[in-house]
Formats: sequence, C-alpha cells, structure tokens
Amino acid sequence: MPGYVLDGAGVVDLPHQPLAVTVDATTVTVQVQAMTPDGAPETSALYPKPGFLVLPRVTHEIVVAARPGGGAVVFPQGTVLQATIGEDSSRSADPDRAELTPLDVSGLHHVELATIAPAGERLAVTARKTVVDVPLSDLGARARSAARGALGVDRLPEARRLRVEVDIDTTMSMLPLIEDGSVRAAVDVLTGITAVIGIREELQVHLIGRSFRSLPVVELRHVADQVQAQLDAAPLGVGFRSAEIDRSNYNTPTLVFTVTDALPADHTGTGVPGVRRRPVILCAATSDAAAGLATAVSTAGETAGTDSDWLSSPEKLFATVTSLVAGLSATPESEGARR
Repeated sequence: MPGYVLDGAGVVDLPHQPLAVTVDATTVTVQVQAMTPDGAPETSALYPKPGFLVLPRVTHEIVVAARPGGGAVVFPQGTVLQATIGEDSSRSADPDRAELTPLDVSGLHHVELATIAPAGERLAVTARKTVVDVPLSDLGARARSAARGALGVDRLPEARRLRVEVDIDTTMSMLPLIEDGSVRAAVDVLTGITAVIGIREELQVHLIGRSFRSLPVVELRHVADQVQAQLDAAPLGVGFRSAEIDRSNYNTPTLVFTVTDALPADHTGTGVPGVRRRPVILCAATSDAAAGLATAVSTAGETAGTDSDWLSSPEKLFATVTSLVAGLSATPESEGARR
C-alpha cells in the first residue's frame, strides 16, 4: 500500500480510480464535503458515514473541504484534523493513498483541505493549506481561534491585511493593571488577532508615558513576555496622550490598538487617513464601549485580566475578540459587517 505525505502546497499523483476520503478529529465529529471550484456540491460524491466520502469518478477538479459536525458552528479550540485521500479500499486490495499532515482548524467554520483533478492517466491531489501557524502562547492561540471564528477565515486575504501596532498607556493609573497581569494578558490576546489580520506575523509595541518608546520587534509568542518585562522596569508618567506617535507618513493600512484604563481625552474616531485607532479599555466600566468608542475589558475580581481569567471564560474571550475585529472582513463587500 504505497503511502504519501501531503503538506503545504505539495502534490501527489494517484491512480485514476474511485477515491475514498476520510477526515476525522479526536474531539469532534467532522462533516466532509466535495465541491466544485465555484462552491457548488459535487453531485457524484457519496457519503456513507460522517467524515467519509467516496468519489466514484473524477472528471473535473473537485475541492475536498470539512466543517464541524454535530451541530457545532466552529471547530473548538485544539481541533486537529487527520485526512487521508486514496483509492477506495473496497475496490483495491493494495490502495495508494495520500495523508495530509495534521491540520489545526481551531475556530474555523469551514476549511478546504485539498483539490483533486485529472492529470493525464493519473489524478493529482494538491494540498490547500500552504501556511503553517506560528507558535503562540495558549491564550494567544485561543485568541487566534476566536478571531478566525469571528471573521470566518483562516487568515484575511493578503489584500485585506493590516499593519498592526499596539500603544500601551504607561501612566501612574495603569500600575495595578500592570502588576496584576491584565496588560500582559491583553497583549497576548492581540498577538492572536495579529496572526489572523496582520500583514506580517509580528507586532510593533510602543510604551507611552512621560514620552514614548518603541520596543524591538520579536516573534509573536514572545511579545507579551517582552512587554511585561519592559513595563516592570518602565518609569510611569502622567497625562496619557494616545496620539503621541506621528503616523502621518504611513503608506500601509494600519490598525492601532491602544491599551489603557480610560478612553483617552485626545481620542477621536478620525485622524490620520488609513490609520484606525481602537482603544482597549481595561476597566469594569462599559459606557465607552456601549457608545461604540472602545472595547471594554472587565478587570473586576481576584484573577481578572490574567491568563487564567481569559482561559476559563471562552465566551468572554470570543466576545472581546469579536469586538476588536469588528469592521474587518475578507471581502470589500462585507466591510463593516459583524459575523
């Protein structure tokens, strides 16, 4: 039984015979689908049982996709799919098969796994997943999944991605939020969002207090640790000015998250063309959020704002991430739509 490993944009040739596709995960049932390239159901496909389909004949390009079964809307955090495409074993004693490398689909509604198309006397099976997720902290990974669920895509298309920056208030009133880990946790959440919407998988962070200071760019998984270390040693100022950084020379669409404890006095909905500013308010009050001016994150409680608080409340995390990515979308036609 010849077997092949299929990952990235790899291609495997299989005999031009009826094919069987098996897709499963250990934590959730999976519904596998065969579609034409324009998204219509492939009428020749047979579905003997969940997670299994048979293609009796392949005369044109077919896309194999998967979605969560059992009534679930999105794949839960930690869902890894195992997919095999090969000759139908009921017709072949020694079937050829291709195994896709395990694929993390946490937070996705739908994922395209591979395409199958005639290639002369053979069938070409091509993997659709071309980008491997960068490693993140547990909280960052869950925020990435939440962003995918909110936006309905694995990652925004290249033309829709943004330069992402974070401004952090380092005035005296922020001290309790720095010490209890609330700021660090918020930054961890923003790293997960950046992995979905960012032009590059990196995050530029600025500390704004007596003056502003830009931190060196590091891998996403190290950003929150770097920020906490810098905040622990940073002198705290007074009179936070959220517009301290001049971004008038930016020529790339930019989203700036401002982590603070109250809506900045100099915040406006308008400003530099092409630069969106989105405050993240670390406080229990929600009046600014209710007015549509910011995303409020409650920090009431003994462990509020820390990693354990976020991780123990996936509903809170999803609601916060959904608010933070509101107005972003995969297509211009849905710009501003909430999913």
